[in-house]
Amino acid sequence: MATGKMEAFDAETFGKLVALFDSNNPGEAENAFRKAVLMCAKNGLRFCDAAAAAFGPSDDRVAELQDLLQQQEAEHARHLTEAAAEIERLRAELAGGTPEGEHVIDLPGRLRHAWRFPQFRLFALTLAIGAGIAAGENQNALAGPLGFLCLFLFGAWSVAQFRKRGIAQMFLKWLLYAALLMAGGFLADGVKAPDRPAAFVAVLSLALVLTLTKVSEWLGGLIRSHVWESHSMQVVRGWF
Repeated sequence: MATGKMEAFDAETFGKLVALFDSNNPGEAENAFRKAVLMCAKNGLRFCDAAAAAFGPSDDRVAELQDLLQQQEAEHARHLTEAAAEIERLRAELAGGTPEGEHVIDLPGRLRHAWRFPQFRLFALTLAIGAGIAAGENQNALAGPLGFLCLFLFGAWSVAQFRKRGIAQMFLKWLLYAALLMAGGFLADGVKAPDRPAAFVAVLSLALVLTLTKVSEWLGGLIRSHVWESHSMQVVRGWF
């Protein structure tokens, strides 16, 4: 199958015609079949090759899925390594108990372990934003240092998110978190002063919970299916 023929072939239109083969209207199904056959003849393609181009995965999609699979395999391997290290640490901790038989909680070690995860860094960022808002409302001198702390935590969260899920999910998490904070801030401004702290707490909690869920993955799926995999975007990608 010649490459030039495939570039001129409109796979999306051919797919829509094939979908009409199951139409309850016999005339519509027959007309769709005739147009599909004419498209194949016009482009010098066999019907099976045209169907493979319309319904089979593209090379870009295959490469994207392979990269995603490799990324997930690496992520799972890292999680297994961390879990094995944590099990060994707990075993050593239990084996070296105090003479009284009490269990010693290594709080600094647990915090260092939790700091590796982007979820914990986002939680710390949300707490810092809440503290900064409270300091700003009360004209507290700590508002400035807390602002710099928020910038540091935002960078730390972004780095952890990028390492775990890649740049696309990092941008989607940014978009979701910022949009929720901005929308909640506008709503909280209309709340009376005595109830404003509670409103800010509710906004920050909602932004944290929704950002930690798979809402961003769902949003990414919509963007991928309706934007990245659209015919116009495929044409643009073909230019490069």
